[in-house]
Amino acid sequence: MRVLVTGATGFVGSHVAQTMVERGYEVSVLMRSRVGWLKEVGKVEKIMGDLTQPHTLEALSQRVFDLVIHAGGLTSAPEIQDYYRVNTLGTCNLVRALRRSPQPPGLFVYISSLAAAGPGEMSEGDPERPITPYGESKLYAEFIVMDSGFPFLILRPPVIFGPRDSDVLRFFQMVKRGWLPSFSKRKRLSILYVKNLVAALEFLVEKKGKGSFFLSDGAYTWWDVGDMAAGILGVNLKVFSLHQGVLTPLTVLSQFYRCLRGRALLLSKEKLRQMKEEAWICKPQRLSALGFSPPIPLKAALEETLKWYRDRDYL
Repeated sequence: MRVLVTGATGFVGSHVAQTMVERGYEVSVLMRSRVGWLKEVGKVEKIMGDLTQPHTLEALSQRVFDLVIHAGGLTSAPEIQDYYRVNTLGTCNLVRALRRSPQPPGLFVYISSLAAAGPGEMSEGDPERPITPYGESKLYAEFIVMDSGFPFLILRPPVIFGPRDSDVLRFFQMVKRGWLPSFSKRKRLSILYVKNLVAALEFLVEKKGKGSFFLSDGAYTWWDVGDMAAGILGVNLKVFSLHQGVLTPLTVLSQFYRCLRGRALLLSKEKLRQMKEEAWICKPQRLSALGFSPPIPLKAALEETLKWYRDRDYL
């Protein structure tokens, strides 16, 4: 099978590409100059190109792929317009390049996000109501994929954790210090281990699934996850009081710093708005109805992840 993976230098894309290589597929990756986690993936064909620069994607127009997995994109950005430039326009540029190929891909898989659907307890079929530029940019990209004319599969994962991730790592570093904010006990969310994401992707490709699917390992509070992680790390977890109103002025300072330095930061207006929601939960009913259940339970997933961080001195 001829597979193209975008975003293979990053967290999720590198796990997808690595699994495709391990399955013995002929894997090509679209990449810019930064190698990132691609060094962990194995033997792949490197196609140089930038999703935001259409003229650099001409090589894709000369190729035929049985499976395209689009995992490239931004989850944080220095400027709001960057989300739309990379996630939305980048997807549009990719689709246009593949339309010019000798034959269309057998299947186009887009790794979107629960943020495209919005907060609350979301079921498949509920109307989308994204509340952040990131969520909007992913939803608009979904529309482009649906209008591409390709057979497509859209995956909407929630918070993803696992080896190579740097976002949830900050949460685990807080747990290692033995503290979590009080609001972590009431905020509920769906989470997903990256290897379970890849397993679901493979399952749906094999089952010839079409359309959009929520993915999830279950719904927890941040405290539930932190408490389990603390047990694995041998840490006694304590609560400290932190009213979310305190984060607002910190966000303003963070935005100012971002303007000066042009860098994406952990705390932004978009992140704060996400944090204010009481729940980010999705119900993967369609995937469950097909007979899929996550192969790696949460505790084992946390053990693997935390060991990977500790072995590399991240914790």
